[in-house]
Amino acid sequence: MKQLPFMASALCVLLGAPTMAQTINFDKLEVGYKRLSNKTGYHDTLTGVELAASKRFDNYYVEGRYYSAKDSHSKPVSFTDDADNLYTYIESRELDVNQFTLGAGYIHELDETSLFDVSVHIGRFDQKSKHDLTLTVPIPATMHNRSSSYDEDIYRLRGQYQTRVLEDIELKAGLGYEKTSGEDGDSDPFFFVGAGYHFNNMFSVNTEYRKVDDYNTLDINFRYSF
Repeated sequence: MKQLPFMASALCVLLGAPTMAQTINFDKLEVGYKRLSNKTGYHDTLTGVELAASKRFDNYYVEGRYYSAKDSHSKPVSFTDDADNLYTYIESRELDVNQFTLGAGYIHELDETSLFDVSVHIGRFDQKSKHDLTLTVPIPATMHNRSSSYDEDIYRLRGQYQTRVLEDIELKAGLGYEKTSGEDGDSDPFFFVGAGYHFNNMFSVNTEYRKVDDYNTLDINFRYSF
């Protein structure tokens, strides 16, 4: 797996970083920006919003996460027939994806500033697409109008290391395994890295990059800890 050398280096950096007396807080609400990039031909980048919340109970915690992202574009296309008549139409494509997951995990505290946790998650992924062709020359008319939808269940196992460094900086890295059901269901390992800056004990800004086999995500969120 090509990601393992990178992850090993990242974990070494985290484990060797000097720490201050700050703890990792699982009692939090998050809202922010989501970017999803994949290998499809028409919609390689989708953007949207993400919401998340988690709560700790002793050495256990629960987590819920939801995101909605979309991409749309249109382009004019022109051609002539055998009689040299000009035809122009607008091709429009739109893709909307939504995903929610619920999870629970166990926390193992390594010291006052770092911990390791393992968690399991289940969820649902929904995708809706739309493809329109509208003739504009010589006479406006709808040539083609098609929409489709697709959904699948998600099962995920995740382990992550988190630490506080330099008092205001939070770092994390982890590995996991993701399985999806449905006609095109697949099973893939993934890795992720993240960092956050704490303005105080309640408010922080955080970012996370996550790489799966055929897609990756980038999250930038604002966090309220309670």
